[in-house]
Amino acid sequence: MIETLRGKLAAKFPHKVVVDWNGLAFEVLVPFTTSKALAEPGETVTLQCHLHWREEGPQLFGFASEDERAFFRLLTRVNKIGPKLAVNIMSAASVDKLVEMIMSEDVRGLTSLKGVGQKLASRLVIELKENVAKLGIGGSESALARAAAGQLSAGAKLACERDARDALENLGYTGKEIDRAIRDVSATLPPDADLQAVVEAVLRFFA
Repeated sequence: MIETLRGKLAAKFPHKVVVDWNGLAFEVLVPFTTSKALAEPGETVTLQCHLHWREEGPQLFGFASEDERAFFRLLTRVNKIGPKLAVNIMSAASVDKLVEMIMSEDVRGLTSLKGVGQKLASRLVIELKENVAKLGIGGSESALARAAAGQLSAGAKLACERDARDALENLGYTGKEIDRAIRDVSATLPPDADLQAVVEAVLRFFA
């Protein structure tokens, strides 16, 4: 098993590099993000490696960091994602960005990646969210915190709107009128608007 490869970078392409180790040239398949992060040919590089066996022979994949390799290995455990598709996905965005989309359940963002459809995007979220968080890959902890904060903010907003509806119904407005007014004024209110601000905005709408 080849865990790490350190040597002189002999050639660099978008999805492949050649590393010279004591006169022995290794062809290593890499995501574009890894290739872009590496030094120029002639410099010494270190790659975290994953050896994949197939009928035609072994394939060596390389990554600029342990996080990248760990994320690649998680991707290849997802049904219908092989090493090639995993590399394509990782070529489209940084691991931190991919982790953020998974942790925030951003299916729409994931479907914008080449080779990822609606079903696969949903599967990525379902199968990887917990494992990514456990391993602490990329910015999973901060991404999880942002997602949780967003959920709390959304919950607080719904509670505020519910209280505003109750207050406005007591003033004699119908549910249909209130729904239309809240829908129209919500775009002009800050995310942390309190009950008083919502009610005042709706009353101005009716004025």
